[in-house]
Amino acid sequence: MTSSPIPKGFRPYESRGPYTEKIGPLYTKSEGGSTIFGFLADESHANSNGIVHGGMLLSFLDEAMGQNVWISVDKKRCATITLNSDFVASAKPGDWIEARSKISKKGLAVIFVRGELHVGDQRILAADGIWKIIGK
Repeated sequence: MTSSPIPKGFRPYESRGPYTEKIGPLYTKSEGGSTIFGFLADESHANSNGIVHGGMLLSFLDEAMGQNVWISVDKKRCATITLNSDFVASAKPGDWIEARSKISKKGLAVIFVRGELHVGDQRILAADGIWKIIGK
């Protein structure tokens, strides 16, 4: 019997746009009041060095952080203003990569968020971002 490479509790993420479908498939699960995102890296996510492309990692984290912001503002439209990131380690095809984010400050027009990507217990990317609430 073979087991699924997708960890227990994750379900397919229903994308809200065509770009997100191109970087997926992505998965989500709820845990402790927040949404965790994940994806199974494959060869299509890799660069010429055989590791997951930094642009892919940033796109994934931006999506995960943005979705958590969107949920926190009652599904009002919002957009990334800035996303400052630090690459800490690499990931390779076959790795399960998880995104977790936490809102650090919520104003009337902007939201401040901290996000991280992990492969297992290893942090591979950390980012701080600001999202603008656009409205409905």
